[in-house]
Amino acid sequence: MMDSPSHSCKRPPRGKRSLLLTLALPISSLMISCDLPAPEAEIAAKAVELPKGKVVLVHGIFDTRLGMRPLRKAIVAGGYECLVPSLKPVDGRKGLEPLARQLADLIDQEWKADAKFSIVAFSMGGLVSRYYLQKLGGAKRCNGLYTIATPHNGTYTAYLYPGKGAKQMRPESEFLMALKKDASVFENIPVTSYRNPLDVVMLPTKSPKWGKAENVRLWSAIHSSLLWEKELHLDLLKRLGKNSS
Repeated sequence: MMDSPSHSCKRPPRGKRSLLLTLALPISSLMISCDLPAPEAEIAAKAVELPKGKVVLVHGIFDTRLGMRPLRKAIVAGGYECLVPSLKPVDGRKGLEPLARQLADLIDQEWKADAKFSIVAFSMGGLVSRYYLQKLGGAKRCNGLYTIATPHNGTYTAYLYPGKGAKQMRPESEFLMALKKDASVFENIPVTSYRNPLDVVMLPTKSPKWGKAENVRLWSAIHSSLLWEKELHLDLLKRLGKNSS
């Protein structure tokens, strides 16, 4: 017969087995409980996931929601839920009013009627947003309006393109005069207008300077490059955090 290996396992005596089981049971239950998050931890995790607020991004002329990607990325990274619609026709040839009505419908489809939000709008989108807030009842749901390179006073470059929307963006147009006359809703809504002195699409360059807004001057290479500016992103997130409910 072959001798049993010296390292063969032997069952411990009955008394020792009982002791080992007594020690193992609380240890194993502790290990299992560590894998299950406490109710407080679950609540905290869910709180972190909740958005700080809702933001609507409104694009400019000849563009779609894709043009707002750099701004959307920064705002989402800041903890906000974003709605970025594409309004058609993109050149506003039928006027800015139909675009504003589209904006209203898309917001209503996305969020409940009592949901509040902020609007961040670029160029023509700022005028579309103003019409929505001033004429279509959107002001009662708005925490703040932030326009970027928007021709609040009209721009001469709008003479270079046909269509009703372009005509409405010309200085002293009937559309702009109507918005200027009926701007009382902004007495209760924080408004910021970002402008770029190097922006040759805005002629005169003071066109985005709006009497109802806090005007912020930022330097950038061209009209649309303001959307990529980290300085704008940081300033905007600070304002959103202050005004979002």
